[in-house]
Amino acid sequence: MKLYSYLLKREIYQILYVQDVFSRYEDFLALITKAFDPKILFLTVIPLVAGLSTRLYSRLLLSVLLTEYANTLIKWILAEDRPFWWVRETKEFTTLNRPKLYQNELTCEPSPGNPSGHLMTSTTYLYVIFSVLEEAGMQYGKMVVVALRACYYLSLLLIAVSRMYFGCHFLHQCIIGILLGVAMTKLTMSLSFEKYLTKLTRKRRLGYCSLICLILFVVYWGQKLFGVDPQWSVKMAFKWCDDPFYLDPSTTLVFSIIRLTGSLVSFAVVGPVLKSAPLDWKRSVPLTLIMMTIKWIAINFTPRYYGVIIYYLYTFLVHLIFTYGYMRLVPALTSILVDSRVQRNSRPKIN
Repeated sequence: MKLYSYLLKREIYQILYVQDVFSRYEDFLALITKAFDPKILFLTVIPLVAGLSTRLYSRLLLSVLLTEYANTLIKWILAEDRPFWWVRETKEFTTLNRPKLYQNELTCEPSPGNPSGHLMTSTTYLYVIFSVLEEAGMQYGKMVVVALRACYYLSLLLIAVSRMYFGCHFLHQCIIGILLGVAMTKLTMSLSFEKYLTKLTRKRRLGYCSLICLILFVVYWGQKLFGVDPQWSVKMAFKWCDDPFYLDPSTTLVFSIIRLTGSLVSFAVVGPVLKSAPLDWKRSVPLTLIMMTIKWIAINFTPRYYGVIIYYLYTFLVHLIFTYGYMRLVPALTSILVDSRVQRNSRPKIN
């Protein structure tokens, strides 16, 4: 334990160094950490992919859902502190030499620190995006592929620096987030895993969905049974945030589980898409943007003052309905529109 505390102390000095060196780039780092917020990525990148390819949307959605579930479960099990409250609680420093980490509204996240959710989920998103770009760029030579991979690793580095700058994560939490993100992406994006899910009946897929929820339920109440408050990190964040109003309920682990479960139930009902007809982007993209806008409005009007049950139930239903819409409604409507156009032109479509 002394060695662990000593290592965290060293990493606090690393964060202080990052905050000193990159202070002039704070606005840029804030943009990075906001853009790669798992919740924001879930509400923007995934729907946009739905407007481009139902097949790719299905693969990305499954990978992101399972990666975020894994991140939530591991955070609860490891129960590691975040830098901005550890530095105030630890006995490694005294009143005379205790450093002051810089904080702002991006610092005060109320979930445990390890592994970094930003890095773990961003690894999945970026892997899919750069894989598509790499496949398209192979025709232009090896240097294009090398450049794209360099951009991929540079993006992860910038996210890690931004998370350290705002005192959200220690360095080791960022590294573990990247490694677990790569492992989860390799597993969930594999064709064999997808084919296995396709062979399952809808009832069996819903059963697996229930199993995931049951595991999280057992971990949550198991902590309570052993005298550990599963919401301990929320209390620590509230205690040590410079301004408690910085705290956002949508960044808690319980809220994340509700959001993910709504989408996972829709995925289990529809099932993975191994083959899909090409979408008419002129129609599918605008339709997706309209649905995204409606979803943002629906989220903005979430009933926050009618009790926890109404709050979580509303969140669950919003994500369930819109995920189903992206998987069923978008391809159904665009394929109908494409077919009608082909009929008007009275000539067959060449694949």
